[in-house]
Amino acid sequence: MLKHANGYTLTQPAGRFNALVVDGDRIVAVGDGEELATEYAGRIAHVLDVEGATVVPGFVDSHLHVHALGIHRIQLNLEAVRHRGDLLAAIADHAASLPADAWVLGGGWNENHWLDQTLPTMEELTQAAGGRPLLLTRICHHVYLVNEPALRLAGIHHDTPNPADGAYGRDAKGRLNGLVYDNAVTPLQRAVPDLTVTQWEQVFRAGMEDCLAAGITAVHTDDVRGPRSFATTWSLYHRLIHEARVRIRVHELVDWNYLDECRAALTELPAPDDWLEVGAAKLFSDGSFGGRTAWLLEDYSDQPGWRGTPMYTPEALAERVRMAHEKGFGAAVHAIGDAALEMVIGALAEAPPVAMRDRIIHAELVHPSLMERMRALGERVVLDIQPRFTVSDFPWLVERLGPTRAERACAWRTLWAAGLRLAGGSDAPIEPVAPLLGIHAAVARKRPGMGGQGYLPAEALTPYEAVQLFTRNACYANGTEQRKGQIAPGFLADLTILDRDIVQPQDVDDLCAANVLYTVVGGEVAYAADGTRTEWSA
Repeated sequence: MLKHANGYTLTQPAGRFNALVVDGDRIVAVGDGEELATEYAGRIAHVLDVEGATVVPGFVDSHLHVHALGIHRIQLNLEAVRHRGDLLAAIADHAASLPADAWVLGGGWNENHWLDQTLPTMEELTQAAGGRPLLLTRICHHVYLVNEPALRLAGIHHDTPNPADGAYGRDAKGRLNGLVYDNAVTPLQRAVPDLTVTQWEQVFRAGMEDCLAAGITAVHTDDVRGPRSFATTWSLYHRLIHEARVRIRVHELVDWNYLDECRAALTELPAPDDWLEVGAAKLFSDGSFGGRTAWLLEDYSDQPGWRGTPMYTPEALAERVRMAHEKGFGAAVHAIGDAALEMVIGALAEAPPVAMRDRIIHAELVHPSLMERMRALGERVVLDIQPRFTVSDFPWLVERLGPTRAERACAWRTLWAAGLRLAGGSDAPIEPVAPLLGIHAAVARKRPGMGGQGYLPAEALTPYEAVQLFTRNACYANGTEQRKGQIAPGFLADLTILDRDIVQPQDVDDLCAANVLYTVVGGEVAYAADGTRTEWSA
């Protein structure tokens, strides 16, 4: 029994409780503590007294990258850099700790937050890295900084043509300048020495543990491109969940290029279960606003004549979505810009029926003409939104799009009011993994502690709606809404326990100031803030 809770069932806005009973991995009763204690007298083996803490259905992140979250722990983290000089100094310090032939790998840089917004030259990058090959991923994961040794090892030279789904940055003379966009990075990533299986296991475990500490009980994650093998990814998760007992539920999206390997490998691999599920086929239709690679219907306001980078022609994307559906996979397609979104809607509308729900990931800029077309797709399509983009991309996004078009960006209330299904994700490590920060961003539309009004406050959600993004709605996205995402008899005993109320907060900043006390998954305490309680007390 869990008792003395400030509990919200999320079955309905008024659904409250102060106690619940769990048998095995399922909730069997929810209600008043005294009544449940009488009803189950002599049958309660363990008790968790939460002493007035708030209990909600377990947080679910509908879109992130667990392996990349783990890699963040072992590579150079550049999120705090605010000047090109700081970037070069950080590279030099990190490189000095590496063998002479090692790659300098890192990420998180964001020149939009720099004082001068001037990127270093390739020569400066090579010097800072001590001649080592270097690959640094921008915060959006759609733009990269590289140096000449890295390009040489990848077989890329000044005359190398741009691929159809990416580009190499060039100076006025047409020579490579150290910037790489979208999938043009693939040869460079392949040139980086692979991690061993043991190293990958450490990386995955680190990412999973970060999620549990954030109160997350289940993830919808995109990892296969990391180890470059579905079988390796699945085996790592199965071993960590079932043998190492890192108890978090994993719904693994499958990069479109690995669908056939996935189908073949699953005949030999452990079968999917409530802990480890196969998700939709992951595809990209464009890039990011930060790198000006998101594909727009009209020119960028700060770069006339440029509309971004489509990854496919509309016909090619429609063919890939059709093939995914025919193989039994839904399609989960990244679309940031409105032109990309239009292309994705068209591809989904043409695809044959499939049991698995489709997803449009991000949907950050929605042209009014597309709203009804999305509604016409019905309940088989979910929008995986990232509320934190609201506070990360504004106010500089207004420069990219212009003030009128920017009002259509991160328009969560407009999408919700239109009856579209919205699920909440972080896209970690692009944004912090904490759902509480996402919930706060959806409601406040400004950074924690920031004064004044948020960005486009008319597009804010209520706290109750924002919590639903990361619970009920995220479970709807992968078709598990009948057993997860609410606190009710028969549902899996996945709970997030917090030190303050986030459904009816006294202050909006309580949404991000709350601390996770316990993460309970399948009736087990998978994370405890004090680090000592791993079981409910006898």
